[in-house]
Amino acid sequence: MPTEEVDIESGIVRHPSGKRAGFGELAARAGQLPVPDDVRPKDPGQYKLIGREGRLRVDAPGKILGTTRFTIDVTLPRMLTAVVLHPPKFGATAAAVDDSAALAEPGVTAVVRIDEGVAVTGQTFDDAQRGLRALRVDWDEQNAERRSSEELLAEHRRLVESGEQAVVAREDGDVEGALARAATVVDAIYELPYLAHAPMEPNNAACAMGDDGILEVWAGTESPEYTRMAASAAAGIDKDRVRVHVPMAGGSFGLRSSAAKDPTSEAVQVARALDWKYPVKLQSLREEELKSGRYRPMAVHRVRAGADAQGRLTAFWQQIAAEPTSPNLPFVADFLFKGGVDYMTTGGAVDGPYALANLKLETTNVQTGVPIMIWRSIGNSHTEFARESAIDELAIAAGRDPVDLRRDLLAGNPRTLRALELVADRGGWGTPTPEGRARGVACSSFLDSHSAQVTEISLDNRNQVHLEKITFALDCGITVNPDLVRAQVEGGLIYALGAAAWGEIVLGDGGQIITQNFDTYPVMEMHSVPQIEVLLIESGEPPTGVGEVSVPTTAPALTNAIAALTGTRVRRLPIAKTITVA
Repeated sequence: MPTEEVDIESGIVRHPSGKRAGFGELAARAGQLPVPDDVRPKDPGQYKLIGREGRLRVDAPGKILGTTRFTIDVTLPRMLTAVVLHPPKFGATAAAVDDSAALAEPGVTAVVRIDEGVAVTGQTFDDAQRGLRALRVDWDEQNAERRSSEELLAEHRRLVESGEQAVVAREDGDVEGALARAATVVDAIYELPYLAHAPMEPNNAACAMGDDGILEVWAGTESPEYTRMAASAAAGIDKDRVRVHVPMAGGSFGLRSSAAKDPTSEAVQVARALDWKYPVKLQSLREEELKSGRYRPMAVHRVRAGADAQGRLTAFWQQIAAEPTSPNLPFVADFLFKGGVDYMTTGGAVDGPYALANLKLETTNVQTGVPIMIWRSIGNSHTEFARESAIDELAIAAGRDPVDLRRDLLAGNPRTLRALELVADRGGWGTPTPEGRARGVACSSFLDSHSAQVTEISLDNRNQVHLEKITFALDCGITVNPDLVRAQVEGGLIYALGAAAWGEIVLGDGGQIITQNFDTYPVMEMHSVPQIEVLLIESGEPPTGVGEVSVPTTAPALTNAIAALTGTRVRRLPIAKTITVA
């Protein structure tokens, strides 16, 4: 029938003849047809759901009322709970295990050696936890990573300063020549630590072998296929014999992306060692989760930027030293890691928002024994800190306003420029601040979304920095659910603020894992959260990413504000190493 005779409303296709069908009824047949070339989307003026405010997410009531089931809530008949004692240094293994005291604890049912530690099973989580605390393990550290955080940072710094093993990821124009001719040059090193994901729900998984030989797995995974791979490898069975269930996850941020050596693998190893007699839930203790690694990589950047006599940026040379993340990810590694360049390390630097005629980007792949994984906003969380900090430093050194300098660089990028103009206007840029206050700015085009951020801070009489207000402008194309977009932006800002201010995993002398809980890995608390204004830019472009877009600009906008207020330039994160954040 001619398409003009068909009417579509609320997911129902209707014809004047009285025929009607829902989208679901037509989906299988539609999937067999070629995609037509002349499809015209509905006029935005006819939208009934897209872009409307006040739409409650279908999963919101359960989360609010506490009825949503997460992996931590999974219970199965006869299920045992397992916890794992991980080695105190990455790469160490259990040489000798004295489990006598652990097995004497009421409720403890078994002690099992696994690939990366020793597991204790119990009738309850408390039983297993008591058993773990009673374990006595001698660790073989022969193959352990024994360098401290400071030693590892020094190695990253050495590599980035020497250019040793560097690979060119992008080169436009003549950077060296432009730097030689520049009237103003900034040469700075920016250092970023290992970061944990620190979700509200510690990492976990459950498994049970069925009578039919199918291994069932429950995990709040970001990749069911990776979970399937981890389970099949640990069980020694084909992937076709693994069925994955995905409960809600109490925070992920990249942590639940592993394809091996994660709680799924550990749960299956324990269940297999017990001859599949019991379902097993592996529940990480917070301390053990942080000891198992999978951090955001440590990174050191060197940026050399130059400006001409008029203060226009003429050269930008960015060098990165970091451990590559992509090789840890099956399927995507082949196209994300090519020619020695890891896109997950260089993202944000290789494809930034600015027009830079003379740009050179180099990357050095550092090798350590510290397990790493993707972290919210991936490489952009460190590449954009270095870039936005260096641009601010150059603007100040060249006598330019940081927003004006960015306007020049965004002349060919109208969507990011619009975000910058809007946030500068609503964030009060260019207007006097009250005494003891200052503002910082940063821009990004991450995930094909375009954003800018102005952060306003104050300083109290004890020289503590207080976060006063963040104004964030975002063009993410057609905004499907404005409330959800704002929530994602606000969550990303708060998450990134905590990491920028205090986040750091510390390895002590000999590689000992020092940071093991929130007492040494603080996260943002409500009393520190500033006023947040999220400005959504109306756009007819296709929808783009929002879940991570506010993370990359948060640290540089904050440190740029600190530099404007105090004169102290923070080049090493967390900020608390240099100045106190209240």
